[in-house]
Amino acid sequence: MRLAAVVLLAKAPARSAVLRLRAGEMGRWLGVTESYVDHTVLPDMREAGVVETDPWTEESGRVAGLEWKLLPLLAARESGDPMHPLALARKDLATLLRFCEALFAPGWAPKDGPVTPPGLLAARRGRGAATDRLALLLLALQTRPNGRVRLVGGSVKEGRGRADATVAKALGCSVSGGGKVVDRLERLRLVEVVRGTTEDGQFGKARLVVPAIAAAFGRGWAPRVVVEDGGEEPEGRCSCVCASADGEDEVVSGEVLVLSGEGWRQESFDDVEPGEVQRPAAALGDLGAGQQSDGPVISGEEAPEAGSGTGVVERPAGAPLHADHPQVVSLGGSLSLDGGFSGEADRGCGGLPRGAYAREDGQEQTEVPDSAAERGLGGPLRGEQHPDLAGEWGRSAECGPVKARVQQLGAPVFVRPAALPAGLESVLAPVRGVWERIVRPAARRHVAAAVRVQLGVVRGIVGPEDAEQVLAERLERRLDQQMGRTVTDPVGWILGRGLIQRAWCWSQLCDEGRRMDTGGDCPSCQALIGDRRALRARIAAETSRELAGAQPQVLQAEIEKRLNAVVASEAAAQAVRREQVLAQQEARARAIEERRAQYAAAEQARLAAPCADCGLPDAAGLCMSCTQRRSVEQLVAEAVDLAVMARADLSDAAAVAETTARCTQDTRALLEQHLEKLRAEGLADIELLFAVRETAEKLRDRRRESLSGRLMRSERAQAEADLAYDAKMRSAHRFPNRVMAQEAAERCADEALQRAVEFLFAERCRQLRIVRGEQPPRAAATDWPRRCAELADQNPAEDGGEHTGAFAREAVNAA
Repeated sequence: MRLAAVVLLAKAPARSAVLRLRAGEMGRWLGVTESYVDHTVLPDMREAGVVETDPWTEESGRVAGLEWKLLPLLAARESGDPMHPLALARKDLATLLRFCEALFAPGWAPKDGPVTPPGLLAARRGRGAATDRLALLLLALQTRPNGRVRLVGGSVKEGRGRADATVAKALGCSVSGGGKVVDRLERLRLVEVVRGTTEDGQFGKARLVVPAIAAAFGRGWAPRVVVEDGGEEPEGRCSCVCASADGEDEVVSGEVLVLSGEGWRQESFDDVEPGEVQRPAAALGDLGAGQQSDGPVISGEEAPEAGSGTGVVERPAGAPLHADHPQVVSLGGSLSLDGGFSGEADRGCGGLPRGAYAREDGQEQTEVPDSAAERGLGGPLRGEQHPDLAGEWGRSAECGPVKARVQQLGAPVFVRPAALPAGLESVLAPVRGVWERIVRPAARRHVAAAVRVQLGVVRGIVGPEDAEQVLAERLERRLDQQMGRTVTDPVGWILGRGLIQRAWCWSQLCDEGRRMDTGGDCPSCQALIGDRRALRARIAAETSRELAGAQPQVLQAEIEKRLNAVVASEAAAQAVRREQVLAQQEARARAIEERRAQYAAAEQARLAAPCADCGLPDAAGLCMSCTQRRSVEQLVAEAVDLAVMARADLSDAAAVAETTARCTQDTRALLEQHLEKLRAEGLADIELLFAVRETAEKLRDRRRESLSGRLMRSERAQAEADLAYDAKMRSAHRFPNRVMAQEAAERCADEALQRAVEFLFAERCRQLRIVRGEQPPRAAATDWPRRCAELADQNPAEDGGEHTGAFAREAVNAA
């Protein structure tokens, strides 16, 4: 599944996430059968939500394949986020496709098109083929130019190596499974693993090498090994591996064929002697063994046999270091050769011919040299792009790495420039050159933090979608304003000139006379400019009218003088207004401080007040014990009222008073009995008060539930629920069936019953307060039928309409 997703991503069009591909073709890429793709890979990818497929039919109606829609890629392109990992440009997709083709493409030979050679793992099919392809892809992506893979740290189980752990971590499997993958790739000669150790521990670290990557970068990989018997190669020998035309390896002497240097070109196979050639005795020897390995190239048609194992021995104590020669073996067998040899080199091939610093003082190249194609060192395994995309180099040269030269102890040291901070790549891309000149890490962190703060400010103004683009355009515009002048202080320029917003008017969206949201001219700035032009035109008209017939020079001087006077007057008026505003702000600040001081004094006095019940000082008017006692008294009163509303006749004042006294006595007796039990347990006074309060709360809640149940069973409440039920059942035809209608009617009845209980409870509370004299009774309602009959019996003609007006006033008052 993972490899199929990579294939879909690599072959996806640049402007679409839909790819037309047959299941058989996908199986060729994965190294499995078409049936396995149809019955295993495709259903699992659909279930995981990775792809959606539709039949791809031709014009004749025949199904020709499937339309694969890669959903994560579609979501990444619809989001519009340029920093999304899957938001790849056309050149990135082309590079990824060529990279995958070089590793495991099945190969094509169309009649009228270019031939695509099979990849390194094209012939690997069957069980584990997709795993081997994915492992090689992941290893190649993290391989250095010299072919070595960075291994994971830590200890591993005995019998396993760090190479096995590295592959296991990349694949997400066990170390045992990773070891099996490494063994298969090593048998196919696609990777080389050095696992041996020496007797005294020297040169015993494990290494995992992908020779194809090293060959693509022009760096040969020659492990320093010897034969198993431990015999060292004599010092002073250096052998370099070249692949002959028939696939056998040849040892080329450095005396016959100079591998490091300029001006040589291998013309024919005769330039290399068939046997091993001894190097001069005075030449520096390397540590390579006489045993040589086959080239790492697999044609893809048939898998090579397992290679011979290599061991590691310690380096001789006096052996000098010797640089590896660049490998000249070409990938595949489809290269067009000038001299019929399997590999050829050109001018400039090799390492550093005249020492470590022989070529580092030269100017840095910003373009791809034309000789790169002739040297044969390029290719998809170096991550290079298509030739038609090479024009992008000129546009991206400014964003490339810049080498900062620092003098340390008199020797030139080249420091790798700092990468752009994570999440700010698109914002700082226009000023990448300025950013890379910031050397100190603390300064970079400070600038990155300031950029994030300004980015948050811009998000609050224009929204999160356009904030990064707006800030990037601002930095680019400020850099263009330098007019080619070099930024001498990168940190100060970014913080003081590049990031800050320059508003020329009162608008929050204004930045140097442009709106940040639309990019057009700021209307507020245009209004200010229009006001200034109107002022100048008015003064010019008045001056021309007053000085009719004056010379143009005199007229222009007078206009400038009056305009200057008006502008100075407006500036003075603005200064006066500014002083007035500052004075008002200061007055408001003083008033606020005075009010705060008054509040603080009142709060201090309140906190210093003694308790109103016991007189305890500094109790804020009521201490904790008295507060709890009042709470208990309030709870007892509420419990008594609930009992009275449930038992007494609320229309009889005497019965209410008698029931209130009896319930109060019973409630207090119950609390006193509970309090005696708590005192026997040895609780403190404050603890007793909290316990009594909790008991009073429980008693009040129980009585409230009892009263609610009694009101719920009353006739008025039941009648209200029945009416709501019947009303809902009258619309039963609107429901799909009668059962659903009855359920809805029961819910309406329950809601009506609850509302009726609340109404009856509030009514009893009001009646109790009226009987006790705590609330005046409501005015008697007007008997409007009787009153209307009385007014109708009177004669409006005799009363002159007086009673009609009185009737209207009474009706309005009643309303």
